[in-house]
Amino acid sequence: MKRIIHTMTCILLLGLLLPAPAVALEMQKDLRIQDVFTRYGKKKNVTMVELSNEMLETYGMTHYKSITIKNDADALRFTRRCLEADQKGARKIKEVTDDGGIISAYYQLPTVKEDINRFVLFKVNKKGVITLVYIEGELDSDDLITLLFTRNDF
Repeated sequence: MKRIIHTMTCILLLGLLLPAPAVALEMQKDLRIQDVFTRYGKKKNVTMVELSNEMLETYGMTHYKSITIKNDADALRFTRRCLEADQKGARKIKEVTDDGGIISAYYQLPTVKEDINRFVLFKVNKKGVITLVYIEGELDSDDLITLLFTRNDF
């Protein structure tokens, strides 16, 4: 009997510890851009960043993930295809195209969970460096713009 109680307590504690990351992954799982992080995240000339809970709370976010890919034409084509799929139903806050391709974009995606907004930011600089950012949290688009442009993070 004691062993059963101990096992149930361990399961309950694990259940309390695991939901936050699992929910964040689940919320991003429906997006094609997740494939960009998975496919290119561990390759050479790529930098991927995922913020910890302490940093996220400071900015009112529940999830932040970014990837920077240097000079990879295939990655650029793949990322643009993923963006095109994910922007359906999204609110285009900003989108810049050049020669028929997106070079800069800022989308607010449909919410999956109440009071949690989701954003995708994308940019290709003149040197061909791709930056893709996924953010979710209680912050709204005005908060995010203020955060990004006052800190020069994007």
